[in-house]
Amino acid sequence: MSRICRNFLISGACLVLILLMAQILGAQWRGEARSGRISYLYDLERKIFRFTNEVRRRHGVPPLTWESSLRDVARAHSADMLRRNYFSHVNPEGKSPHDRICKAYPYPLSMTGENIWSGTGHDPGDSTRLARQIVNNWVSSAGHRQNLLNPKFTDIGVGVAARGRDVRATQAFVCTRKSR
Repeated sequence: MSRICRNFLISGACLVLILLMAQILGAQWRGEARSGRISYLYDLERKIFRFTNEVRRRHGVPPLTWESSLRDVARAHSADMLRRNYFSHVNPEGKSPHDRICKAYPYPLSMTGENIWSGTGHDPGDSTRLARQIVNNWVSSAGHRQNLLNPKFTDIGVGVAARGRDVRATQAFVCTRKSR
């Protein structure tokens, strides 16, 4: 067999192997997207927090304090909405934001609030653009804007969950009676 034929066969075999691997990996990725694998987007959560406080400052409202226990509540609600395919402040068992926050928050509360956002077809990797879009959507909605700019709220947690290009974001707000 000539050297040219042997190189051609080796090249062809390599190409077939590459195509098979691409097909296997592509099927695996599509399977993960359908399987319900949910990821939490920490960078997006922090940018939403930062942009929220920027909006509050522009309107003369004191900034909110980041609270990890509220982040956990917000993440759980975002993931639950994705997992069970609903979009509501009240979950299918009838639990309200106040119910969820009070159960998990370690301090006495005088007031709670929640903003939620849902998007499909978004690139979670472009966190700066997506964070601005989410906060701008909330500012453009009367009820969400009222929560975002409420000077009585002191602490916030932001939780963002994604499955592929489906994204859910939740802001959990509280006004505490605690003295730190």
